[in-house]
Amino acid sequence: MARRKPDKAVEGGRPITADFSAKMLETYAGMILDLADHGAAPGKTGPGWLNLFETTNLTLTKDDRIILLGLPELGDSLKGRLDTAAGGDQGVRITLEELAGMLLALSHRMSEARGREALKVMQVAAKVASCFNDHLSRRAPAGRRKGAAKKAPPTKGQKAVYQLKITLKDVRPPVWRRVQVPDCSLAMLHEIIQVAMGWEDYHLYDFVVGGERYTDPRGMDDLDMEDAGKVKLSQVAPKEKAKLRYTYDFGDNWQHEVLVEKVLPPEAGQKYPVCIAGKRACPPEDVGGPWGYMEFAEAIRDPQHERHEEFTEWRGEFDPEVFDPDAVNLELRQFWEGGLRGRG
Repeated sequence: MARRKPDKAVEGGRPITADFSAKMLETYAGMILDLADHGAAPGKTGPGWLNLFETTNLTLTKDDRIILLGLPELGDSLKGRLDTAAGGDQGVRITLEELAGMLLALSHRMSEARGREALKVMQVAAKVASCFNDHLSRRAPAGRRKGAAKKAPPTKGQKAVYQLKITLKDVRPPVWRRVQVPDCSLAMLHEIIQVAMGWEDYHLYDFVVGGERYTDPRGMDDLDMEDAGKVKLSQVAPKEKAKLRYTYDFGDNWQHEVLVEKVLPPEAGQKYPVCIAGKRACPPEDVGGPWGYMEFAEAIRDPQHERHEEFTEWRGEFDPEVFDPDAVNLELRQFWEGGLRGRG
């Protein structure tokens, strides 16, 4: 029996989200340049806090390297390091300048690719963006690291509890969570969404509401975004039916709709945040966005699928239908009593 292709996975032979993802990658590459020590020589510093001559290690499969070698914008020096003679995963030393150039080249290719090639380009782009995220987390100067400026969330006299439905967009069947949270900053709401959905907080994020974008302040000073730690949920979505867009990982471009279903008084004895319902497992990190995940989910279920062995070796056992609210609430309580409590 022929396998059914995911509904609406492609439009005209290419993923519907490819153009948006290409634009996000281009913006992301520009962010690297904005953070850089413009004009700094190797070993020197300039007005930014990143030096484009710094190097990091990018681990690529042979298939990843084939995609990258097909990008005409990449220089000969970098292409020489992307040797495909060796099989399996291979680490490549790469400068931040080369990394930014690679993201720009992938964004251009993504805007032209079709069918399965487009999915593969999106997967490589997610891996390259993740490499920069990891470097940024290690390199961010004091005062810009996550959690550097901590504020206690409201506890006593809490006036309202927000019941939110968080739905991962462009994935079928839907992946969603229903949570009840205290009034908190968007930075803290990001942490709650990460735990409730099952993400691993490896990547950057933003909220969009009312035409404004809010994000982690690390290194974002030169971008047109506001600090997610300085605005509360009650300020941007105070009423029922209010909506926010939350995007996690600018490479994979996981977009979520956050809907305020109810504004409730706190229940005596109940600790918040709490997850009260949900459906289906969170996709794996760096799987290639919604359409990469839909191929992954199809392949992982079907032992005859041409990529079943590849995905099983990469991810191990995975059931897209599994969701455990008790495990989520245990982690929310642990997170609240530890790191989360000071982030709101």
